[in-house]
Amino acid sequence: MKNLFTLIFILYSAGVLAQNSNKDLNEMHQQIEKNRRSLDSSMTSLDSSIQQAAQFSDSMETARRLESNARNLTGLVDMMQERERKEKQRMWLRIGLGIAFLILGIFGIARRKKSKTTQ
Repeated sequence: MKNLFTLIFILYSAGVLAQNSNKDLNEMHQQIEKNRRSLDSSMTSLDSSIQQAAQFSDSMETARRLESNARNLTGLVDMMQERERKEKQRMWLRIGLGIAFLILGIFGIARRKKSKTTQ
């Protein structure tokens, strides 16, 4: 009999103490939901921070690219102007040499004619 009461008591207490009451269960569910919401808001703020960093990085890259393009275009324009200046210099040199040879030719022809008339 004593063993039977002990066995019944153990089985009863194991059954009663093994299950949480609805109040404890609801509190745990609320705590889990609260933690889940907190985690979701943390993930949202982390995602927005990553997105802002990506936008900043993209804007900096765009600014660098624009600056590089402007620098390259300025260098190209300077190089073209230098080439045009050298071409003009060569053109004037050729024109000057052409005029000098023309004057020498005219002078030579005029001299020849004078020397033929004197003989």
